[in-house]
Amino acid sequence: MQRQDKNIKKRARSFIDAAIHELENEASSGRFPRDKWESIARTGIFERAVSSDIDKRESVLSTLYGLERLGEICKDSGLSFSVATHLASTITALNKFGSQELKHEFMESLVKGRLIGAHAISEPQAGSDALSMTTTAREEDDGYVLNGHKAFVTNGSIADVIVVYAKTSESSTADCVSAFLVDTKTQGVRLGQEMEKVGLHTSPLCELTLEECRVPKANMIGRRGAGFFVLSHVMQREILFAFMLNVGEMKRRLDRCVSYVNSRHQFESPIGSFQSVSNRIADMKIRYELSRQWLYHVAEKMIDNKDITSEVAIAKVFVSENALATSVDALHIHGGYGYVASNGFGEEVCNALSGPIYSGTNDIQRGRIAAMLGVATQSKKRSESNQIRVPNVKKAPKVAEHSESEAVFNYQHPDVQSFVQKALGSEKLNKRETAVKLYYAVRDKIAYMVFNTDISEKGLRASSIVKAGIGFCLHKAILYAATCHSQGIECRIVANRVNNHISTPELQDLVGGEVFLHWYNEVKIDGKWLKVSPVFNSLLCKLYGLETLEFDGFSDALAQPYSDGGTMNYIGEPIRFEQPNYQQLIDLVDAHHPNMVTESGTVPQARKPKSSNENRSIL
Repeated sequence: MQRQDKNIKKRARSFIDAAIHELENEASSGRFPRDKWESIARTGIFERAVSSDIDKRESVLSTLYGLERLGEICKDSGLSFSVATHLASTITALNKFGSQELKHEFMESLVKGRLIGAHAISEPQAGSDALSMTTTAREEDDGYVLNGHKAFVTNGSIADVIVVYAKTSESSTADCVSAFLVDTKTQGVRLGQEMEKVGLHTSPLCELTLEECRVPKANMIGRRGAGFFVLSHVMQREILFAFMLNVGEMKRRLDRCVSYVNSRHQFESPIGSFQSVSNRIADMKIRYELSRQWLYHVAEKMIDNKDITSEVAIAKVFVSENALATSVDALHIHGGYGYVASNGFGEEVCNALSGPIYSGTNDIQRGRIAAMLGVATQSKKRSESNQIRVPNVKKAPKVAEHSESEAVFNYQHPDVQSFVQKALGSEKLNKRETAVKLYYAVRDKIAYMVFNTDISEKGLRASSIVKAGIGFCLHKAILYAATCHSQGIECRIVANRVNNHISTPELQDLVGGEVFLHWYNEVKIDGKWLKVSPVFNSLLCKLYGLETLEFDGFSDALAQPYSDGGTMNYIGEPIRFEQPNYQQLIDLVDAHHPNMVTESGTVPQARKPKSSNENRSIL
């Protein structure tokens, strides 16, 4: 641990320790303890999670160290779970995706704990299958009218605001859902009775009914259709927050058991001297340490803006099952006393039983992990009108069949011919230079489409596969293949199942999961198939105001790997951008990659190639 991180940890734990006297007491009435909630809010844990006065690293680590300490000292696991839900579901969502107006209206009260937040995702008939939700948001005048029924809303009955996920289109694609911040005092909002649960008694759970509930358009969190992207971001944080609390609880449980096995004597010896008991203690220690280390490993990747989809799924399964196992071990170690209700071990088991269920069941998480390894999965068929077929792709790239290629490589289309002629001009180029120049022309073509402008007079449709702007990388791959074929360059389309693709709704594989298909091209130059895949998608994310992710070390869209680990050379002269509205894109590039754009408004496309060894180290 770095010295800076040690200081962050010390401060974060000291803030929580300031409320230790209020939090050490056991939960008594089974009702939500608002006095303890206010004590936790006064520690500043909500504020530090979104503070602009500290850097991202300190914000993330301070929050996690604080939650870990809260889990250690707070014996009310229900209250702790409500804290994690409030922090992830509402504060995180609003801070990352909310408009300045929404933040100005709600954020201060949320981080001070004066308002309590929740989110409503699941429905009576749509749990893990979130795309099957029936709650709708109908656009009317200057707002949206929400109708539907939500189930299992944590914090629901005490919430002042709820982030509601509802369908804003009738399709069953990943961009059919949007997120809205709903004030529970709004007409048409009806909160149900609290559900009696097996554990986490002080964390209220209820149903939510929305009947012609009108919310302003300004209350949409993120853009329309980005609901699943908001939800993915939120759920990753919820898993980190909730299970870091579990890590703290495992530590408290372990310390209590160690003390007990040293003080409890049987057969004239402390029971800790018996191997069966000491083995349980050792297992508890192993589960605690590995769970803790894995969560902080995930946090480090998140701080570095790396994709954590797979790591979070692993964390969810691993930590939740470890927490449950340690709670059962603690009960067994205490024998008959462990089974006595007043000692609290039975309640801890019941609390831990919820871990493998909430935030995406462990069965679902295991399916995601397998899919991200390239294991073929069978998607459930939806209605015929909305069915979207997504190929099952193994870990190795899948090259499109020859017959399929012929159907989409319509390089004789006049629009393609005109496009290629403009892209290449009259300059004499070899195959490699032609392939490179065509790629940049195609990439820029897709950029123009994003801004509703075009190089040619007519909008170019490379294939009927691409509809309504869905699948920019596929569109780009098809168009590039067509242009290459027009010049006699062998080109193929390759699909890769990846877990670190930029997750805009348009780029998802449209099955509602977090595993994506990335489409790219390989061209045959000098007898070698070369991979051509600059990551332009980070700019699309900037356009949509979404979070960008790194992609195999090549997110700057400059250094390109061969399939075999080499580097494709570039044309020495930069391309000048003169298309109307392109300055907006240049500004985005400059903001995302400082000094990449020259003062004359050109983007340099020449860089000294890295050696093969350097590329292999990156890959």
